[in-house]
Amino acid sequence: MYKKIISVILVIGMSLSLTLTGCQKSKQDNANSQVNLKWVFLGPGEQRDSEEVWNSLNEKLAEYLPNTKLSFECVPSAEYEEKWKLMSASQENVDIVWHGWMIPYASEVKKGSYMELDDLIQKNTPEILDEIPENIMSKQRVNGKLYSIPNMQQMVSYVTTLEFPIDVYDKYKDKINTSELQNLFSSYETMDKNLWNKLEELIIMLKSGGDLRQGVFGFGDHVEKGYEWVINPYKVKENGTTFDPINIYRTPEYQTFIKVYSDWYQKGYIRKDILTADNASAGALEGKYGMQGGGNFLIGQDIIPNQNEVDMLKKQNKVATVKIPFTKDHYIPFNSSATNTAISINCKNPDRAMKLLSLMNTKKGKDIYNLLVFGIEGKHYNKVNDIEIEPIGYSSQPTSDSPYGLFKWAVGNTFNAYEIYAPNKNKLYTNEFIQNVNNNARPSRLKGFSLNTDPIKTELAQVNAVKGEFVKTLNSGAAPNAEALYAQFVEKLIKAGDDKITQEIKKQIDEWQAAN
Repeated sequence: MYKKIISVILVIGMSLSLTLTGCQKSKQDNANSQVNLKWVFLGPGEQRDSEEVWNSLNEKLAEYLPNTKLSFECVPSAEYEEKWKLMSASQENVDIVWHGWMIPYASEVKKGSYMELDDLIQKNTPEILDEIPENIMSKQRVNGKLYSIPNMQQMVSYVTTLEFPIDVYDKYKDKINTSELQNLFSSYETMDKNLWNKLEELIIMLKSGGDLRQGVFGFGDHVEKGYEWVINPYKVKENGTTFDPINIYRTPEYQTFIKVYSDWYQKGYIRKDILTADNASAGALEGKYGMQGGGNFLIGQDIIPNQNEVDMLKKQNKVATVKIPFTKDHYIPFNSSATNTAISINCKNPDRAMKLLSLMNTKKGKDIYNLLVFGIEGKHYNKVNDIEIEPIGYSSQPTSDSPYGLFKWAVGNTFNAYEIYAPNKNKLYTNEFIQNVNNNARPSRLKGFSLNTDPIKTELAQVNAVKGEFVKTLNSGAAPNAEALYAQFVEKLIKAGDDKITQEIKKQIDEWQAAN
């Protein structure tokens, strides 16, 4: 009797062992088995020649990943967030997905939407770690674990600037020393009152010469100098040994700014109709302001535009500007990159998916990446040389009406992409320059941190609603009583949960520091 029971147990055990072994084998990537992968990414939408290019890509893919076939879904930007919510809620069978700025990263990871990638990389594609720097890859870690691959592009923070239309600068260039101004601006950690005073000296110079035009414009973002975003509108100081999160609108720098701007408005430095003017910001592109605050500056680019840029912008009814940066270096923000690729938790062949991601992000897969991005040579682009091409049907960014073309930053490592040809083009549009900017940047003090917004999502929504009610008027300088309005603003921020948010951010940063 006992022997019979033991025999039955042995048979069941052997069957179970075989079953489990079969399961394990099914999860392994057998190169001889056919694998179909679905890839969903952001782009201009499906175009006239999309199917032709994607069929060609699958043929080419056989040289790199035999027995692998891709199907694609290219979702327009305006639709992606809603599309992903539906796909995620329905547990749709997709394998590779784009993740970007419009979707909270840590929350998506916490929901279990994406696979952890560390083991997949070590097992299948350790070479990807040689081509994506650790300080950038770490931006995609949550609690120390990697859940997506950053699509390599410019990874640094932009720098704010002081800008003059090129013709205004040419007239006053003997009095505008760009190097001295950059050194002055860079010598202050944050936007000190002394810097506002220096800007006013320049305003008075232009006004005395009859060149203030419609006034000054666009210095609201300069209060962020020396601060790093945690989540809009909360920041910490870029430098120091402690972390004290604060709403940027409750900083001494913002209070100084609204006083200065109110004073400038009263003195006539700011156009009187600033709050009601249609497309006031368009005037900055058209050279209607004698002096303006700008952004989107990368250290190392030319401060004074070359003639080619001047002529090119003139054709677009825009005016080139001389840009003087407010600092001399960049940092790489801690928070997740704006564009990444993840493997869906529903992927049935994660090993093969990881191998594909490696192809799209390493030099090994450069040819197939460029085929996906730019299409077929001679039909969708012409080569100018080994580095540059001229697309057919668009000049810089493809649209749904283009024969074919994807956003290079949505599907892989842009440093492996062809560059768009232009005569005497700005170094901003070269891979080498952007790579150097990334390489020379310092890492964030919060590197490795990720904020879980779930405990404060209600308060964040309320604070942003209050921000929308007050900031436009305060930033204009045109408020009849700016200090009284600011007091109301702060009172409403506190009622909306501002203090709770800063306390929660501080708590999570303290816990992260203790764990690391």
